[in-house]
Amino acid sequence: MLPDTLRNNGHPIYEPHNTDTSKLKEAVAPLMKMTIREVLAEVPEASGIFFIGCPNCHSGAQEMNVLGWKPGMGDKVRCNYCGMEFPNAQFPNNREKVIIAPSGVKQMYRYYEDSTGYPYYFEAHAWYERWLWIRPLAEKLAQLWYLTKDNAYGDRAAAIAGRFAQVFPDYAIRFDYPNAPVSFFPANQKWPFDGLSPYRGAKWRWWGYDDIPTYLANVYDLLMSGYDWQRMDEWIGQESEKRIARDLLQLGYEVTTANPEEYSNKSPGLYSEMIRVGRILGEPAMVHEAVKRFREFFPKGFFTDGWWKEGTPSYHEMTINSLKAVARVLDGYSDPPDWNGERLDRSDLTQNIPLFKKAIQVNEEAVLPNGRKIPINDTWGYDWKFGYNRSKKTDTTLSRLWPSLGNAILGTGAGKNQIMVNINWSGNYGHSHFDNGSVILFAMGQELLSDIGYTHSKYRGWTLSTASHNTVVIDQKNQEWGSTQKAVTGNLLFYDDQNSHVKVVDVDASPAYPMANIYRRRLIMVHAASGYDYLIDCFDVKGGKEHDWFLHGMCEQEGVLQTSVPLTSPVENMVPEWGGREVPTKQSDTDPKHFHPYSYIRNVHRGIVNGLWTATWLYDSSGLRSHLLAPPGTEVFRFRAPSIRMADEDDNKLDDYFLNGIMQRCKGGTSTFLAVHEPFRSRPWIDSVKMKGRAVEVYYTLGGKQIKDRLVLNEYGEGVMVTSSAGWQYKTGRQISGEVISLKQENGRWVLTLSKQIPKAQLKYIRLTFSDGSTYYCPVKSVHRNKVEMTNEPGFLYGKETGVNSHTFPGNHYEGPLMFTVFKLK
Repeated sequence: MLPDTLRNNGHPIYEPHNTDTSKLKEAVAPLMKMTIREVLAEVPEASGIFFIGCPNCHSGAQEMNVLGWKPGMGDKVRCNYCGMEFPNAQFPNNREKVIIAPSGVKQMYRYYEDSTGYPYYFEAHAWYERWLWIRPLAEKLAQLWYLTKDNAYGDRAAAIAGRFAQVFPDYAIRFDYPNAPVSFFPANQKWPFDGLSPYRGAKWRWWGYDDIPTYLANVYDLLMSGYDWQRMDEWIGQESEKRIARDLLQLGYEVTTANPEEYSNKSPGLYSEMIRVGRILGEPAMVHEAVKRFREFFPKGFFTDGWWKEGTPSYHEMTINSLKAVARVLDGYSDPPDWNGERLDRSDLTQNIPLFKKAIQVNEEAVLPNGRKIPINDTWGYDWKFGYNRSKKTDTTLSRLWPSLGNAILGTGAGKNQIMVNINWSGNYGHSHFDNGSVILFAMGQELLSDIGYTHSKYRGWTLSTASHNTVVIDQKNQEWGSTQKAVTGNLLFYDDQNSHVKVVDVDASPAYPMANIYRRRLIMVHAASGYDYLIDCFDVKGGKEHDWFLHGMCEQEGVLQTSVPLTSPVENMVPEWGGREVPTKQSDTDPKHFHPYSYIRNVHRGIVNGLWTATWLYDSSGLRSHLLAPPGTEVFRFRAPSIRMADEDDNKLDDYFLNGIMQRCKGGTSTFLAVHEPFRSRPWIDSVKMKGRAVEVYYTLGGKQIKDRLVLNEYGEGVMVTSSAGWQYKTGRQISGEVISLKQENGRWVLTLSKQIPKAQLKYIRLTFSDGSTYYCPVKSVHRNKVEMTNEPGFLYGKETGVNSHTFPGNHYEGPLMFTVFKLK
C-alpha cells in the first residue's frame, strides 16, 4: 500500500475492496432509476429516531427493529410483526414538535401520542431507516464511479454526500433511548448536554460515538481521486467538495470528540473513524489523537489475564474486533514530512501490546464445546443475535483460569464426551449480572445447567437476578451490585487442574452479599472414564436468615423434571412481603421492590425432604440427575421459569417458553448445600450415592466392575481428598504460606521473592493475598529456592515500601504486606 502522500492527489486513501461491478450495479439500481433531484429528496432533512415500538401489537423487545421501512414507503413505516402500516387512522400523528435549526430552517417532528402520553415518531423513524439505506448505497455509487469513471454513478454519489453536508449542521442532537421520551438539543451544541452522560447525545444514531460519517467519508475519498466537482454546482453549490470536508467530515469529528474519553466498548469504533477521517482529510493530528487513545485503552480496559473489563464474552468479542479494525484502518499510514512530534511510519498497532494478544486468546477460549460463547453476564445465548456468531465446536475441553476477571473452567474430554463447568466470581464493571458463585454445566453436548445470558426483553430483570442463576439467594435479595470503586469480586481460595481424575476450584464469593460471613462454593470434577464424569458441588453459606439454592435446567428445551420425593403442594406466591409483583413492560423494569425476581417463577410446587433426594432433568438426547443432601425438614420447590432464549427477543413470546428448576431452602442462618451432578446420555449410570456430613461416596459400574469413589471435604487443613477403588487417589495437600518480599521484573521475567523456600514439585500456581484479604492466583513457570518465576505478567508490582501498584484494569493499589500460599499436592 502506498503512503498517503504518494497517492494520486492523495486519494483514494482506501481503495474499494468490492470490485464486482455487476453486484454493485444491482445494489444501486433503485437510485439509478431516479433523477438527481429525486436522489437528493431521499436524504433526510432532519435527525431520525431509531427506538420505536408498535402501538398495535407491542411485539419485539427494546423498541429495536420493530418497525421497518423500504424504498417507496416515503415517511411511512410498517410493523415487522403484525404488518400494520403507520401512521394510520387508528394511530395518527396527533402531536408535533417544531425545531428551529441554526440555519433558520423549521423542522417539524410529527408523532402519535398514546393515552399514557408516550410518543411514537413514525415519520422520524422512516427518516432514520432512509439514512441507514442511502449511505452504503452512496459508497457503492462512488465505488462504481472509481471503477468505471461513469459520471452517472459519480453524480449521484456526490449529490448524496453534498446534500448530507448541507443538512448535517442542522441535524438536532437527540437523546434516543428505548422506552424513554426523546429529548432534543440544539444542532450546534457540543457536549455536555444537560442530564446526559457522554456520548448519549447524537446526530445520527443513539450513541454519539457514531457521528463521524464513515460511508460518506469513503464517498469523498473515492471521488477526490478525479471526479469533476463542478458538476455539483447546480445541485449543491460551488466548491461542494470543500463543504463536504468542512460541514460533514470535520464537523462530525468535532461533535464526536467533544465528548470526554470513556474507554468503553464503543471507543475503538470511534478510533477507527478518527483515523479514517484524519487520513482522508490529510490531518495527521486526528490520526495521532486516535493512536494515543488506542494505546491508553488497553491498560484502562483490560484485566491482566486478557479479559475485557465487563466480563462478558459478547462485548469482549465486539471490543477486540473493533480494535482489530483500528489497526486495519491505520495500515500503511506514514506521517507527512513536515509533521512535528512522534512519527508514525507504517506502524502496526497490533505489535508490542501483550494484552492485545491475550485478549484475542480469551476470545477463542471462552466458548462452550458447541462453539457458543459462555453465556455469563450480558452475553448472548443465541448464535446470531447482533452479529455474535457461534465459533467452531471444540475438539477437546481444557480447564481455564482467568484469575483477574474472576472466572474459571473445569473441563475434560474430547468430541461428544466433553464436559465443562464454569464458575463466575467477577466484579461489576458494566453489563454484569448478580451471579457470583454461579455455575454453568455443559455435558453430553448440551448446556444442562443453564445461564440465560443477555436479553433486551421486558424480562431482563429476571435474567439479571441472582435467582435466575445456579447459585444461592440470601433472604430473597439480589447480590450487591457493586461498582468500580466498590467491587464485589470474589476470592479464589484454591484451584487445581493438573490431575487426570480430579479437578478442583474453591471460591469465596462473600463480597457479593454484605450480610454473608461465608458464601463459599467448592466444585470437584471427577473423571471416571471417557463419557463418565460427575461433579461434586458444595456450597457453604453463613449470614442472613434464609438461603435458597437454585438449579436451572436447559434454556433450549423444557424437557421433563422428575423428583424422587413428592413435590405436590401448590404455592401461589413466592414473593416476600417487601417485594413487588408488578408485571414488567420494558427492560428497565428491574427494581425488586416492584418486580421481584420470584414473581417470574410459575407453577411452583412444594414438598418436605429428609436426607438424600434426586432431581432428574430429561431431554431429547441427554439428561442430568442431581443427588442432593437435605437436612431433615428441608423445604424443596420445583418450578417453571421463563427461559427467554427461545422467545427470540419478542416480548409477546416470553411466556411461551420455560425451563424447569428446583430450589432448596434452608433456614437458620447457616447452611451447607451438597450435591453430586450426574450428566448422562440415555440413562443415569451412577448406581448410588451416599452422603454423611462432608463425606460423599459414589458407586458405579464400569466394564463390569463396581467402583467406589470416596470424597472427603475437610473444612480446614488438607481440603479435598478423593480415593477410588479403581486404584487412584487425590489430595489437595499441605499449605505453605509466608510473606512476599518483592515482585518485580528481572531481565524480562516476572519474579517473586518469598520469605521462605518452597518445593518445586508439581507447583503450577501460587496464591497471593493482598492486605484487604482479596486473592490472586498466578501460574508458575519455575521455582528456585525462594524465587518464583511467573508464567504471565501479573499486572502489578510490589515492594514492601511501595505496596502493590497495578498497571492494568482496575488499577488497584494496596498498602501493607503481600502474602503467599502454595499447596504441596499429593
